[in-house]
Amino acid sequence: MNPYRVLAAVAADWGRFGPYLRSVTGDAADTTGAGDAAGAPAALASVLRSLRSLRSMERHAPGRAAAADETARSVLALLPPAEAERLVAGHPGRLAGTLENGVLENGALEDGALEDGTPASETYAGFTAADLALLLLDDNPMVGPLLGPVRERLLSYPMLDDWAAEAHARTPGLIRLRGESGARGVDRIPSFQFGDAATPWPVVVTVNGLLDAARDPWGAADWWLSANGYLGVAPAELLGGGSGQDGQLVGTARYVVEGE
Repeated sequence: MNPYRVLAAVAADWGRFGPYLRSVTGDAADTTGAGDAAGAPAALASVLRSLRSLRSMERHAPGRAAAADETARSVLALLPPAEAERLVAGHPGRLAGTLENGVLENGALEDGALEDGTPASETYAGFTAADLALLLLDDNPMVGPLLGPVRERLLSYPMLDDWAAEAHARTPGLIRLRGESGARGVDRIPSFQFGDAATPWPVVVTVNGLLDAARDPWGAADWWLSANGYLGVAPAELLGGGSGQDGQLVGTARYVVEGE
């Protein structure tokens, strides 16, 4: 079994496998006692512990292969036996190999290495084990070859420092993007939302409400930070321009929402 590709395949087919894992984890991703089925709390604790440990390791860290194997086995134990068997031995003929000396044997490598240096032997359809950690630990849907680059782009914009982010931990109406810090998921608050570190722009709070940023913070952030055909610039660039431009921002956001 190639544990990296098993974990990546679970992430790639999250619509299929996610319900099995979520039925155990529910909203208790930061606890060790969720689930009603016999043995579920222990199984959940093993998965979350292993995923956190694996995410915190550098690619060539000693013991990483063993950590990946433990994580894969913990995840497979939460799936129905038929699904687990399919992942290990029958997933379109591509996961039936073993990882020997860093090389996948007996498995077709149709995926190339990723831009971040992740080797092809650790990917499946452009997904990685790190994507599964984002999905399961952070409830972060921005994974894979399409949404992963969007996540990285949005997280590359200026964010509040740790002190300011802590001060605004309970400020309503703000976009919070889940990022990583070692094994932990942390909330990043894009700084464009503030005229200064202490006070968010009122129009940002209004527009974030229209865009339902609490439910879809990534979509709201992408709207603010991407070029807008109607406005001619990224909406965030118009902040601080006065009430006229504030009205434009609100009107444009409302048009987007009503158009949906």
